[in-house]
Amino acid sequence: MANPPRTIQARLTHLLKHWPVDKVRPASVSVQTYLQAALGQKPEIDPKKSKRDPDAVPFRQPVISESSANALQALLEDRFARRYPMTKNIRYPASDPDHYDNVVREFEEAPDRDFWGRVKARLGGLFRLS
Repeated sequence: MANPPRTIQARLTHLLKHWPVDKVRPASVSVQTYLQAALGQKPEIDPKKSKRDPDAVPFRQPVISESSANALQALLEDRFARRYPMTKNIRYPASDPDHYDNVVREFEEAPDRDFWGRVKARLGGLFRLS
């Protein structure tokens, strides 16, 4: 990425705009909600998906330090993955080479799965015929 914005406020706005949405994590504890609270915005939480009423939760505005903003920026830009790449032996272990691919696929499919899809996946995990 090019030069990041200089002020904490501008950096947090940039992070909020570009941070990927995690479909598995509840919205009430997402990075976007935390960044919105740090910016003084009202977090956009879907009350149907949240078990609590977001207006009833006492929520203090977090203070994000410069080092925390730097860490979030580094995670967003994948600096650590580029600096410390995984070897093929770690990414594709000999005992189960497709393990991590299956984990990623499961995280992508699980949030959109309906009741019968969950039952099928559960039974498929119980009875493996191979």
